[in-house]
Amino acid sequence: MELDGSDLRIRAMVETYERAVQAMREGRTAAAIDGFRSLVPQAKRISSLDAMCVASAALHQVSKLTDGAMKAADTAAAETMLASLAPGSEPTWMLQFALASHAAHENDPAAAIALFDQANAAKRATMHYQADTVDQFFDALIRCFDVGMIDRLSRTGDRDAKPVFIVGMPRSGTTLVEQIIASIPGVHGAGELSAVANLARDVYKHEGAWPGGAQALTPERATALSAQYMATVAKRAPDADRIADKMPMNFQNLGLIMALFPNAKILHIERDATDTCFSCYRQLFTGDVSFSYHQQELGRYHTNYVRLMQHWRMAAPGRIHDVSYRGLIENFEDEARAMVDAIEMPWSDAARAFHKTERENATASAHQMRQPLFQTGLNTAEAYKPYLAPLLDALTGSPAASPQAAYQPAA
Repeated sequence: MELDGSDLRIRAMVETYERAVQAMREGRTAAAIDGFRSLVPQAKRISSLDAMCVASAALHQVSKLTDGAMKAADTAAAETMLASLAPGSEPTWMLQFALASHAAHENDPAAAIALFDQANAAKRATMHYQADTVDQFFDALIRCFDVGMIDRLSRTGDRDAKPVFIVGMPRSGTTLVEQIIASIPGVHGAGELSAVANLARDVYKHEGAWPGGAQALTPERATALSAQYMATVAKRAPDADRIADKMPMNFQNLGLIMALFPNAKILHIERDATDTCFSCYRQLFTGDVSFSYHQQELGRYHTNYVRLMQHWRMAAPGRIHDVSYRGLIENFEDEARAMVDAIEMPWSDAARAFHKTERENATASAHQMRQPLFQTGLNTAEAYKPYLAPLLDALTGSPAASPQAAYQPAA
């Protein structure tokens, strides 16, 4: 949102908002909620569009931190602001996401999905997303990173066993997995890093394309890239035995990861496809998750994700340890122990109390990672399936055939 920085009242509201965000990241949930809620009466007194924008963002945060269990005063304020805002504007869709989450909490799927549909459609209208181009990108990844290419580069890759890559679809449980292993002594959870994406951009810059340019990588260049990554990541926790890089979208980059780091540990989180996608659909992301705001496009993207993961398993057998989200919920001890074994670290009972591990977190799951496991994480989309036909049709279909083409990452 573009706000008037010359208005001291708005600047004060933004500062309050930022303090509340920091409290949220640090796990001080009550303080964060109080901070966000304090902005609503301020917006009412100032009575300007900028003030309502800040208050709308604050109420959206309240909805996330309370899992939709907003107070009557919260929802009344949201509805009042919504009535006065321009349809399709950013504060409008933030309030719609918030009210949709509240309707979901109140077990009103029809009301919730109506609001989710409106909010997602408004957000999607602001984005330039081409599903055909994304299909082509996945085609190119599969074509480029075959078993021969991964094997060729891995012979000279960095042999350090310190990196752990946690990957999967957004909202699949990657934050939960990181929180569990970060509870193990000697393991540092570094959060969502852009370091691997930066390597892809480096390949694009020097080899002329991504992912196709990776085929031209020499052993010397591969060594330089792996050293670049380790220099960036290792300094975060120099004494750690393992450093977890929890960027879910690195599932796209596993070919490069397996080539550059033959001893790295890879944890891939699998969650029910419908639950995963619906969780994405009801989430207003802060990063670029452009595929998430349209049911059919979301299902199509998930299908691409599934076929790419199948390719990685075939191209590098045994390199990826699959973690079942359902298994963590229903049989935590066995699933968690297998996960810790996969990163070759000794088990610690601290993993059982993972939600008590103190760490900052800036992801969409910052609140959930500090909660114990509940069965409510399973079958979350069940009541909404009558409203999810485009998503379900896309999940049961297959990506449309598309011409082979290289993809150029954003600068």
